[in-house]
Amino acid sequence: MQRWGVATLSLLVALVSYTLLSLFQPAWLGATQELSTDWTWRLLSKTQDERRIILVDIDERSLKEVGPWPWPRETQAKLLDKLAEQGASLQVLDVVFTAGQLGDDLLSQALNKHKPVMAQAFALPQQGGLTQVGQLSGALDWPSCPAPFGEASGFLANSLSLLQQLTPPVRAGHITPRLSQDGLVRHQPAVLCFEDKAYLALGLAAAGQGAQIASWSLQRGRSWTEAPWLITSSSGAFQPVPLSKEGDIRVPWWSQPDSFVSVSAADLLNGKVPKGLLSNAWVLVGSSAFGLNDTIATPFASAAAGMFVHAQVLTGMVDGRLPFTPVGAGAMQVMAAVLGLILLLLLSSLSYQKQGTAEANSNVSTPFPVQLFPIVGAAWAVALWLANLAVLQSQAWVVGWLLPALAVFIASLAWGILEHTKSRIDRDRLYTHLSSYLPAPVAAALALQPPSSAIRASTRMVSVMFADIRNFSAYCEARPPQEAAAVLHAFFSSATRVVEANGGVIEAFQGDAVLAVWYSQESEQKQYANGSKRPMPDSGSESQSAKRSIKAAAELYLAMQGSLPDPAPEGLEPLALGVGLECGPAMAGSFGLASRRTHMVMGRTVSIASRLVEMTADLAHPILVGEGLAAQLAGENLKSMGTFLLDGLRVPHHVYAYRLLDASSVGE
Repeated sequence: MQRWGVATLSLLVALVSYTLLSLFQPAWLGATQELSTDWTWRLLSKTQDERRIILVDIDERSLKEVGPWPWPRETQAKLLDKLAEQGASLQVLDVVFTAGQLGDDLLSQALNKHKPVMAQAFALPQQGGLTQVGQLSGALDWPSCPAPFGEASGFLANSLSLLQQLTPPVRAGHITPRLSQDGLVRHQPAVLCFEDKAYLALGLAAAGQGAQIASWSLQRGRSWTEAPWLITSSSGAFQPVPLSKEGDIRVPWWSQPDSFVSVSAADLLNGKVPKGLLSNAWVLVGSSAFGLNDTIATPFASAAAGMFVHAQVLTGMVDGRLPFTPVGAGAMQVMAAVLGLILLLLLSSLSYQKQGTAEANSNVSTPFPVQLFPIVGAAWAVALWLANLAVLQSQAWVVGWLLPALAVFIASLAWGILEHTKSRIDRDRLYTHLSSYLPAPVAAALALQPPSSAIRASTRMVSVMFADIRNFSAYCEARPPQEAAAVLHAFFSSATRVVEANGGVIEAFQGDAVLAVWYSQESEQKQYANGSKRPMPDSGSESQSAKRSIKAAAELYLAMQGSLPDPAPEGLEPLALGVGLECGPAMAGSFGLASRRTHMVMGRTVSIASRLVEMTADLAHPILVGEGLAAQLAGENLKSMGTFLLDGLRVPHHVYAYRLLDASSVGE
């Protein structure tokens, strides 16, 4: 598989993964995306005090000092009066006055006087509940409740006896959150419908009261940078409120819970609030007391007061920074995925100059390691998360980063796996080619080693076999090259099969000769004891390797009887096989510069085997054995030919002829 084939297949995997994830949107994908957004809120949320919106908390201490909830209407009216005395410019009540009580007239007087925004709650269909308690108020002047807003299945509102005493219009907003699958509050319906009437959320109703907005209108987003839906005010006091496709406000958790200044309702009633703290502030009255059942889970805490949702929405309204997912978020995610894939393509085509070894004295152009692509994919995911964080901070956009990050990571992982598989296939193919020219253990070592000009050799105890076709040079001169090549091919093929079948290694083809070696087990143990890691085949003990080598020599001689031309062409001496064998120490290894090296076996033992081949014609014996190998065979099937001073050597050597009678005597 070529490089571009790997790239194409990896990009196809990314495309399929992105398409499937986009179409089916598994639950874990959305949940993970929201969890990452929660982490973003924790990083971006401010800690400085928020004094424009003050919280008045009906906390546990208030219930202990003032009494259990619901408090008497006189106390509730007093709370509103105290807020006015402290200079609050807007009162927002995250409290529902459900049942009529004695003193409703006192509370209604306070409500008419201070015009607070009252609360009411709806039951969403998926949350169950069909109760209808109290009387709904504060409906918008819309002729009907338009899409995309949902229909409520029930409500919990203020008592009718109380509302009848109030001067219209009565401002009210719903406090119903939309719970995520994990129970956290991340969205709130901007508008909920009941009996074809529309009711604003508490935060929007409070902002409208504070800015004296007469009416609201709904419109679709007109550009890819806007939200799918927008709610705009008639006065233009606030920026358009961005809504999701479902008509929800994404709660803007811009402020840490501790950044909101909170006053205990008991302190307010007892006159213990610092002077000027509430002056010109919008005051949100709610409860953190456990018994009042107004506890929610937020990105900051698993249990928090429900009034924090409305406080965050009000803050976002005032600052004009309500977060939303723009219409073009899908296109942005596709662009992010495409950019990540382009980065992988650029890296795959990148190469750098790698300094070669000192011996090689060269620089090698090396491609970028594709096996590192999964790390690149993970880094791209981190980059997208940081980009998402920056966009949320600057534009209040929640674009989403997980889907393109997954697509790029899957592509990088597939690319790395495919490239690794390709490299393994290439390495195996390289090893197969090398092992056809070099001994298999040497080829395996070279495939894993960097180039080097150092001598890598060691002395071994070996049995050496030289086999040569006599008169072959004259045959090549007289006959067509195709015939000579066929004879040589048959010889090399037979020699390889026979030697490997008997546990030996073909070390070299030298012209029309074959050099084969059997490494003894004792030399293997010494080699590993000396720290060498070059693996070689185990041919047994020295006597075993000697017997295997002589057996291979006899089998090769018999095998070639039917392969050499017989009779010889006219005017030529007949071709015949000569074999020389010896046993003893030899040096095996690699030599030469890193740019051009050779592997060879050399030494006295090899020289003796080579000289014995030259003597086979003079002594009229096809297989001659040196005294070293004869000692290992204990003279079995050997005939002494006398002592000779071999060409190029200084010490005479005893030469033996192997008595080859027939095939059945081979190896006996």
